[in-house]
Amino acid sequence: MNEILIQKYINNITLNDIINFGKNEGINISNSEAKILYEYMHKYWRRFYYEEPKDLMLELKNKLSSSTYNKLYELYYIAKEKIKNK
Repeated sequence: MNEILIQKYINNITLNDIINFGKNEGINISNSEAKILYEYMHKYWRRFYYEEPKDLMLELKNKLSSSTYNKLYELYYIAKEKIKNK
């Protein structure tokens, strides 16, 4: 059930949603970074949700600005902890 809901949510996310999420979290996500995040979300969301995708995180580290990456890294692991503790 969760997987279906997550897939529907991700299918409806836009680049503006990603940029606005960043603004709400104090991150200035550029259009090019939003495109990268959009691509990774659509291609790899299952790996991010179910696994520990260190290789993908390293790729993102090389593709995003350090400030964007560091804040998203922090938010990702906070979310992973919440999911794990449910």
